[in-house]
Amino acid sequence: MELELFSFIDEAIQYYELKRPSFEYAEGQLKTVFKEIAADHDNTLLSIRTRIKSSDSLREKLIRNRFYLNCTSPEDVLKNLTDVIGITLECRFIRNEAEMYHSLFQFFIDDGKIFSQCRSNPNVYLNLHMAQPQTQRNGFTIYRIDGFYTFNEERINFELQIKSLVHTFWSEIEHEVVYKNPDFIMYDIFNRNMLGAIRDNLDVVDRQLEIMYNEISYQSQQAQIGMDEKGFKTFVARSINELMNRKMVESVGFATDFKQCSAILAQYIYVKDFLNGTHNPERMIDYLQLLNLLTDTRIEFKEEIYLEHTYISKDPFCNILGGYWQQELNKNFQWHIFFCMLFTIQPGNNIEDFSDFIHVIHLLMIQPTWYASTFQKYDQKDADTVRDELAGGLAQSLVSIDKIDIIHEEKVHEVMEMFRTFVEMIEKDYPDIKIYQKYQKEIMAELTHRTIVIFQ
Repeated sequence: MELELFSFIDEAIQYYELKRPSFEYAEGQLKTVFKEIAADHDNTLLSIRTRIKSSDSLREKLIRNRFYLNCTSPEDVLKNLTDVIGITLECRFIRNEAEMYHSLFQFFIDDGKIFSQCRSNPNVYLNLHMAQPQTQRNGFTIYRIDGFYTFNEERINFELQIKSLVHTFWSEIEHEVVYKNPDFIMYDIFNRNMLGAIRDNLDVVDRQLEIMYNEISYQSQQAQIGMDEKGFKTFVARSINELMNRKMVESVGFATDFKQCSAILAQYIYVKDFLNGTHNPERMIDYLQLLNLLTDTRIEFKEEIYLEHTYISKDPFCNILGGYWQQELNKNFQWHIFFCMLFTIQPGNNIEDFSDFIHVIHLLMIQPTWYASTFQKYDQKDADTVRDELAGGLAQSLVSIDKIDIIHEEKVHEVMEMFRTFVEMIEKDYPDIKIYQKYQKEIMAELTHRTIVIFQ
């Protein structure tokens, strides 16, 4: 003899199927209403998806949620089933979820009752008094709103969900891999942590996609996406800054303001790998993949940084800055985290990346073609000596400031302009090498003063 509960479930499903034409009509009406409501969100709304719960899904839910214990009739089942119809508003990004939810209020009349009536269709009701987003049993949040549609004096319950692309993807992962998995799996702390990590990574992907979307929209007139200097540097700087903040919290428990350093790292990458380069779109994809991979990689900021060998350069500017940074790598925490990130996002060994970075800073502060053409009135040897002294003096002045500000993008630009103006003044005021040598100390003191003023 069959258990009574299965007889009850069969009756409920039979009644449910009899009502299906009503459900289909209500589904069409609801889709029309929410299309009208979402019309103001053309830029962010991707799709409106609806479904009527299948009989198999209903059977599973009745057993899992023990409806057979709490309901006395098939009519009772329908009254207690909150998602006969499911509606999903799928938007682009996570932040769009809240925007779309808050926009609902202007389309419904709040008369103090639990359910608010739709202004354009009086048969549609939503419970806009529910706290949002809702916390699910798994600990994650979702914008989920209960509603009902009145048809032939009966209520047809529906559930409205608002989901971004990545949260839709996450729901599919959880539903198919965990919820619907028939295999015996202990859902232990490890599995919960793994699912949490996947969810966190998807949140990072969402932010990166939004940054890319904004850059593409802003730079739509460009033939190649993001390959202009401003668009590319902005995108990379934002990505590095977000990655850096997250990894610092994981490693040391707090984050620091890394925006300026992120900007110079983006400038460095652009100059080193993209300026006048070939295959730039492919290179950009490589960097996107690298930044995504790094979200799953632990970056340890508490460990010392090691260079494969001591950095030495024949160029006085590079040698002075390189010597300073080698001393500060593991002593000054700001320099330490900066070079941690530099070495993490670059493919070479540490000393190669260290050398390349110094070279790029040199290029940004002292333009090589212009500088090589200065002091033409001096003989070649004297001109080389003066250029080395002034470049070395600039580096020594920067070192004396002893702040990470010396590589901040706007400061680098100010230093470049100041140094160019200063050198052109020296060329004009000291046309003879002997006069220059006579006032060499005063000249170097003035260069130091002008450099320090930039950072005050």
